[in-house]
Amino acid sequence: MENKKKKIFLMIFIAVIILIICAIGIVIYLDRKNQSEIDASIHAIVISEYAPFYKEAKTDNVKQIKVLNKGENVYILDEFEQDGIDWYKVKVDGRKNGYVRAENVQYFEEINKERVLVSDVSKFNYETDFDTKEEYEVFLIENEISYVYIRAGGRGYGKEGVMYVDSNYQIFVDACEYLGIPYGFYFLDEALNTEEIEEEVDFIKNFLDENAGEYCTLPVALDIERHNGEGRADDIWNERAELVQELIDSLKDENIDTIVYSNAHTANLYLSSLDTKFWIAYYPEEDTIPDYWYFDITTQEGADNLDLNKKTVGWQFSENGAGDEITARVDLSLFKKDFFE
Repeated sequence: MENKKKKIFLMIFIAVIILIICAIGIVIYLDRKNQSEIDASIHAIVISEYAPFYKEAKTDNVKQIKVLNKGENVYILDEFEQDGIDWYKVKVDGRKNGYVRAENVQYFEEINKERVLVSDVSKFNYETDFDTKEEYEVFLIENEISYVYIRAGGRGYGKEGVMYVDSNYQIFVDACEYLGIPYGFYFLDEALNTEEIEEEVDFIKNFLDENAGEYCTLPVALDIERHNGEGRADDIWNERAELVQELIDSLKDENIDTIVYSNAHTANLYLSSLDTKFWIAYYPEEDTIPDYWYFDITTQEGADNLDLNKKTVGWQFSENGAGDEITARVDLSLFKKDFFE
């Protein structure tokens, strides 16, 4: 009798173990299937307030699973038309599948224009313009931003010239990586000598090694500016171009491509001889996205500087958005698209 009880207990125990193994196997299979669907999906966001998320691709007599909020991340698994309505089959919350009307969801698409919009951002934008990563994603999609520059950090203006990292860079990196928008980092240079150039090269190299994701494809932008007497390098502008060229060349030796960002006045006076491409800041007094190029403004400094002209690939035309076209008070630029290609 005792042996029979032991056999029954053993059989139950074995059955429970088999069920547990099967359950674990099913969970692993479903997780892998779920992840493979995400990997093959188009990463998108909801761009409408209170977008219905349906169990089936129809609006009448069908269960509405939930309501999606503007800015929510969704994974598009399929897109099709049914009964005159464009639909997306999507995954939300990383697991749940359902259907949304295509008009309520958008994803990043490459803009085929000669000049494209670029946004550059730093910790200050997160504190003043965007409360969440999702808000920034909506901004990028709604305003057809083709590329993004994110502040990595730089060297402080003060006498000590302490190196710093932008405290909010990861938020913008995550947004670009999710949407598949090409991005790059910019770095504020204030080096006074070769030793400090070497320190900046190490900083940039290590930062890229630790933070450059799949879509970090843009050259590093070296921010070279005057700071109204507050910059530690504001008194050495006659030698500044030599130091900047040393920084460019040293980074090139590390296989790091660069461009130089500066304002029109400074670039025209001190930097146009550099062996580099330029991203120039000059703000015309208008609140719109220009339909012309930087050097078409013949009254601004540098318009007749042929060296600067032929080397300029980007023009930052605003630091306050673009009026009714782009209401967020952010830095905006036009770039020659073929430069990035």
